[in-house]
Amino acid sequence: MNDITKAAIEITGLGMAGIFLFMVIFYFVIRAIDKFFPAKTEPE
Repeated sequence: MNDITKAAIEITGLGMAGIFLFMVIFYFVIRAIDKFFPAKTEPE
C-alpha cells in the first residue's frame, strides 16, 4: 500500500472510532437524564 492509502485507512479508523465514542457517551447521557428525571406516570 502506498502512503495515501495508509493515511486514508487511518483517517477512516479515527472517524469510525470517534462516531462509536460519541454513541457511547450519548447513551450514558441519556441513561443519566432518565435516572435524574424519571418519567411521571399519570394515574388512570
